[in-house]
Amino acid sequence: MINNDTINNLYTTFATEPAMFEDRGLSRLMDFAFDSEALDFDGDRLVFTSMEQGSPLRSVEIERIYGAKEFADHFAVVMPNSIIFLNKRDHSTSVHLKEVEE
Repeated sequence: MINNDTINNLYTTFATEPAMFEDRGLSRLMDFAFDSEALDFDGDRLVFTSMEQGSPLRSVEIERIYGAKEFADHFAVVMPNSIIFLNKRDHSTSVHLKEVEE
């Protein structure tokens, strides 16, 4: 279940970019992308095909992704200031934007 504790745990777990690419947890996400129409790769970018064309998070540089975690029905794609949740069943997405502390 995705709740505030889950979101905070994801930001804590992936607070910094892992030194090794393998530590990002992207392998399962990549497998899902190859078998699904919900995600695509365009060079060095991950594209959420179910998002509208003009959405700024529709296409994300893989280098910007600090981690990916799979839940029962979702993938969480974690970046420094946001998390994109992809529903594996209906391919809908939701975005959490991290609050900036002043």
